[in-house]
Formats: sequence, structure tokens, C-alpha cells
Amino acid sequence: MATNAYFTQGTSTEQDLIEDLIIESLKIYGKDFLYIPRTQVSTDKIFGEDRLSKFEHAYPIEMYFDNITSFAGQGAIIQKFGLLMDQSATLTVARKRWNDLIAVHGTTYLPNRPNEGDLIYYPLTKGLFEIKFVKHQEPFYQLGKLYTYKLDVELFQYSSEKINTGIPEVDVFEDLKTFDITQNTVEEATGFADNQAFKDKATSENAVFDENNPFGEV
Repeated sequence: MATNAYFTQGTSTEQDLIEDLIIESLKIYGKDFLYIPRTQVSTDKIFGEDRLSKFEHAYPIEMYFDNITSFAGQGAIIQKFGLLMDQSATLTVARKRWNDLIAVHGTTYLPNRPNEGDLIYYPLTKGLFEIKFVKHQEPFYQLGKLYTYKLDVELFQYSSEKINTGIPEVDVFEDLKTFDITQNTVEEATGFADNQAFKDKATSENAVFDENNPFGEV
């Protein structure tokens, strides 16, 4: 071997010590979260998505906020489609704790790691976040082993998924207005539209249309 045989890259006892220290640190400085796995109902094999997915389980676990001052993202943004809340964060979770508390139930789509598309509920801010990307090798093989996952999460945009975890604080998100126009009409989906106000104005008794003056009193 090219490396010195008298110096190891980490023994199993050293790895276990580092892992225990990381778990202890997360329990001290971390926050309580609920991990909510996504259940596939009818996967579209062409587009690789499931628009009928549901969430039926929630498991408590501790994670650490890498964003120590505030959420990342641009915050509240006014767009042409209405108000958008752009909040994101990076969370650190211990691999061993994830295996012991979540993977053991066998309810995740991929059984050996956190899944993109799963949800995370943060009770302190009552925010529901969606996992967008899972970093598997960060930090990179300290003493020859991986100890944590880093989860890039963004504020969840509800789209008519079924949420029935048995926890009222989480299940209430099912009552939100959806962005899925196949489930609700456009008027119901936006929640901020003035469609009904225009309809009432047009059908009121005082509404008189004059071809010579179509814009009214100008």
C-alpha cells in the first residue's frame, strides 16, 4: 500500500466516538422537527411525478439549523401571480438517528436515506418545508465514515396532496388553497383574485353597457 500502514484513517472505536459526539451536539443545539414521508399513490412514469401523493406519517427527530440568523431566500415577494413566500434553509441530521427513528418504520420511498419530496414540519414557526436536495457526503468521510445528512429545504407549496398524519398542526395545511387547477378552479386556487367581484358588478342592476361609451364615465 502507498499509505503508511502504521497510521490508520480511523478505527471503528474512533468513528463511534465521533458519531456519538455529533448526535449529542445535535440534541443540545438542534431543534425538534417532524419528518413526514411522502407516500406514492399513482406515479406517472413518463414525467416521474405523483400528483396524487399523500402524507400519513410523522416522526419526531432533532435537526440542526445551519442558517443561524434567519431563513435563507428572498422572503415575501410580490409577483404577477400573487404573493410568494420564498424561504429556504439547510438542516443537518445524524444518519444513525435517522435510521433509528425514521428508516426503521419502512414508510419512505427510498429506505436508506431521506428522500427529496418528503416534508419537514418545524413547530416553532409552524412552517412546513419540502426537501429539495439531500447532500450525502458533507462533511466528507471524517475518519473514513459519513455521519450526517444535509437537507436543503424550501417552504412547501401545497398542491392538493392528502395530509392525514393525525397531528392537527400538520393536517391543517390540507385546508389551504391549492395551486393545482385540476383540483380547484382558478378562482379558488389563487385566493386573492377579484373574479367574483367583477361578476357581481357585471350582473348588478346598475350595470348598463353603452356601445358608444363602453368604458363608462370617461
